[in-house]
Amino acid sequence: MDEMLGIASHMSTGAEYDRNRAFEIERSVAAGVSLLRRGFYWPSIEPEDDAFVFEGYDTMVALLRAAGLAPCALLTRAARWAAPGGSPNEIDPSDFADFCSRIASRYADDIDLYEIWNEENSELFWSGGPDPDRYGSLLRAAFEAIHRSDPGAQVIFGGMSPLGANLLDPRGVWNFLARVGEAHPDLCEFLDGVAIHPYSFLQQAPPEFSLDLGFYRYPDLRGSISEARHILEGLGCPDTPIHLTEIGWPSLIIGLERQAAYLARGALLARAAGAASYFWYTFYDEAPVSSIPTEDYFGLYSLPNATRDPDPKPSYEALMGLHKVLGDARYGGDLASALGWGKDAYALVFCADRARTVALWRAGSSFSEEAEVEVPLLSEARGAWSLFDQDGDLIASGVSGSGRAPVFVSVSGRVRYLQFCAPGERIGVQ
Repeated sequence: MDEMLGIASHMSTGAEYDRNRAFEIERSVAAGVSLLRRGFYWPSIEPEDDAFVFEGYDTMVALLRAAGLAPCALLTRAARWAAPGGSPNEIDPSDFADFCSRIASRYADDIDLYEIWNEENSELFWSGGPDPDRYGSLLRAAFEAIHRSDPGAQVIFGGMSPLGANLLDPRGVWNFLARVGEAHPDLCEFLDGVAIHPYSFLQQAPPEFSLDLGFYRYPDLRGSISEARHILEGLGCPDTPIHLTEIGWPSLIIGLERQAAYLARGALLARAAGAASYFWYTFYDEAPVSSIPTEDYFGLYSLPNATRDPDPKPSYEALMGLHKVLGDARYGGDLASALGWGKDAYALVFCADRARTVALWRAGSSFSEEAEVEVPLLSEARGAWSLFDQDGDLIASGVSGSGRAPVFVSVSGRVRYLQFCAPGERIGVQ
């Protein structure tokens, strides 16, 4: 679990010491986060042709690497000299390739993951109208340039918005990937991964919610990953890693507790669906300046100020819970499906050397209402068990009566972790 957890960050890229950046790095590491995505903005790094400004990015990258965090460099935004009208459609691919090559050469020892553009299927981030052919040309140029400078790098298709152009395309919310493949039939030859931004419906619904109106469908989280995988199968590269380089829920309307639960449930579902990464958007709440107020409340921490450290939100504690209970665990299977529990009850099994853990929750409309479920003793596990809450704190422990008897657990919209000891281990070992 730890290896897939990341933050889609807005941290400072300044050369001087930044208190908020230092705090974000320290608290990310404490929560077991391994990855940090940050925009490497072309206009900031190369404001004029062949005039590069790296000082602040050098500082940030050095701090991340010293803390053990792996940067994901988001290469995006059109430099004015390369696109005088402001549209990425004006960019000469050779100019973008040169920029990408400079980045990869400079950070070959520090950065392994490069994401090419942000939500290029949306006019909000691709002014002038998303263009599958043009984007494919820039992706190819970036892929070739980065690999020449750093053969071991991974270059991934930029994270797509679920509300991009062509909403009614029957191929679903990630249809832009298919359309780039139509324009470039050899697309699989110049990508090492694909990124999606599977925000739930209106950024309010839980990760298990889906909508199907016949002419339009909006998939749940696992369905989002499955739809991207289906398109990759059609392109001829079904095993391409799928990264969730942005995902999150704003707390303004749904509240702090649901935000926390959706973070945990989303990460568990993403791991079960085989996602390569899960980047929460974002670390801090932001100043309330957006025309869409919810945009300012995605953070794991409250809005920072100059006089004291910000307060953690319950979402940060849920992230910490994933790390404490499942940090070194791998996905083992869907127990609820095997037991025929129905669509609203979830029981995902995770395996580590010393424990087998079942992540349990209900996804119905009654978030706080609890219901008792019967969890059988897992194979290769002793009768000893421990129950942890969503934050990773111990609630109870014991030994099932007959050594093979089930354990009864009350579950709600908040995740609980029922952990069985592997043979030879003690109660409560994490």
